[in-house]
Amino acid sequence: GKDVLRIGFLSSYFRDHTIGKLTRGIIQHLSRDHFEVILFRPVGKQDHISKIIDRTADKIVSLCGKFERDRGRIEDEKLDILFYPDIGMSPLTYYLAFSRLAPVQVTAWGHPDTTGIPNVDYFLSSKLSEIADASDHYSEQLVTLKNVPTYYFHPDPPKNKYTASDYGLPSDVRLYVCPQTLFKFHPEFDDILGEVLRRDPKGRLILIDDGTDGNSRKLLVERFFRSFPEVADNVIFIPRMAHEKFLGLLVIADALLDIPSFSGGNSSLEAFAVGAPIITWPQDFMRGRVTGAFYKQMGLSDLIAADAESYLHLACQLAQDADFKRRMQNDIKANSHKLYERLDTVQEMETF
Repeated sequence: GKDVLRIGFLSSYFRDHTIGKLTRGIIQHLSRDHFEVILFRPVGKQDHISKIIDRTADKIVSLCGKFERDRGRIEDEKLDILFYPDIGMSPLTYYLAFSRLAPVQVTAWGHPDTTGIPNVDYFLSSKLSEIADASDHYSEQLVTLKNVPTYYFHPDPPKNKYTASDYGLPSDVRLYVCPQTLFKFHPEFDDILGEVLRRDPKGRLILIDDGTDGNSRKLLVERFFRSFPEVADNVIFIPRMAHEKFLGLLVIADALLDIPSFSGGNSSLEAFAVGAPIITWPQDFMRGRVTGAFYKQMGLSDLIAADAESYLHLACQLAQDADFKRRMQNDIKANSHKLYERLDTVQEMETF
């Protein structure tokens, strides 16, 4: 009917990837009484999640990677709304966003930063993840929903029980795990990491190697030896692993550390799903406030630090005080359902 809006979804990551996981529930659950969902598929990897996403869309339009031609294909769909879940993570969507391909063009927190692109009209975020005058942070018009804008399927808990030795880690140490991509590690965070290791001689900082041929790791190790030389040997890099084993790592961590300037998003939703507590320290920009927003959506605040000292205190307390940790785990287990499969969030997006 004429009331149905044609909404296009465009990303290079509609597969088993953070963006696929954050967006697939929205594509699936948008009301078909009000929306026709057109999915644009750039050239790229396909997997089990991409197949599921393709099945739930009303129409798939394949893109070829040739800029002019792709722009024409999107224009031909005569969209009412074009939604980019992430802008800034792939060159194709970044440059396409400079064009006016729909009367309303919206982006969201998949890449947690403003685009600075005049033709992107709205940035979809949440009251929970923005400071009071955050509209100054965006070239787009900032839209703050009640909850964090995702419909996220609750991950299955790991089938196996893991121990430190499954990851090649010693068993007589405390594991401070920071499960973030290595590009997120800001030099200002080095002081905190070094101080955690100094305060807890049994502490080991566990990081996950990324797929950049060891280059990011090499740069980080050199930096750590400059920043905290006396404890830099207590940083252990482990190889990337299957998803099930990654969830197992979150379970056995003594403390999960969030990066203040660039918080976890997808990884925090996975951690809370297995009841694993995270220490977070929200900064001014939304990219540092996502884990804190999840805590607020759960109605919890005990592990949200206000400054470097409280962050350090909470990290050591979580890793060393079993009663405190159990209490935090129980709070998360009792409230984490508020983060997953929220149809009301999709409805709030529809209303917007």
